[in-house]
Amino acid sequence: MKKFIPNVLAALTLLGGAGAHAAGVKAVGVDHVGVSVPDLAQAEAFFSDTFGCVPVTHIGPFDLTHMSGGFVPRADSVDIAMIRCGTGSNIELFQYRNSKGSNEMPKAEDIGASHIAFYTDDIAGAVAYLKSRGITVLGDPVTMSSGDTEGETWVHFRSPWGSELELVSYPHGKGYEKHAKIKLWNPSRPTE
Repeated sequence: MKKFIPNVLAALTLLGGAGAHAAGVKAVGVDHVGVSVPDLAQAEAFFSDTFGCVPVTHIGPFDLTHMSGGFVPRADSVDIAMIRCGTGSNIELFQYRNSKGSNEMPKAEDIGASHIAFYTDDIAGAVAYLKSRGITVLGDPVTMSSGDTEGETWVHFRSPWGSELELVSYPHGKGYEKHAKIKLWNPSRPTE
């Protein structure tokens, strides 16, 4: 009996996999990240031409002025496109018409601000490409030399409409991988 309980616990841990964690909602993964853009066609072309993302679905325009059920309309209508980017999460693009929201781009430190980081094995080549296209790159790539992110290089840049995005690269892994049981998403093993 002494060996039975630890063996059962070990088996349950293995069956749970790397993503096992007690939670109220069992999320299998991140399906998409939503981004509001001023021009849906421009955003689709940018993500497609720059990163090879593929537009998959288009819906709308949806009239938002007559919504009910507690929804307060903040725009007249919305058009939505879903794009697929490599083996990572999808990106959902929203273009609102006659929005009552802010037209100011949030700063990175603003509550609710976010960014999308695109992985590349060749960050120097990616930065050169962005600059050749007139994209504003915010400084030089930073390579982390110690800690959990050791081996990672990153740099931020601005989309044509002004939102902050990121390039990230760690072709030889990150420092935390030497000791962590659970690994973050990695393009060389996207389903682990």
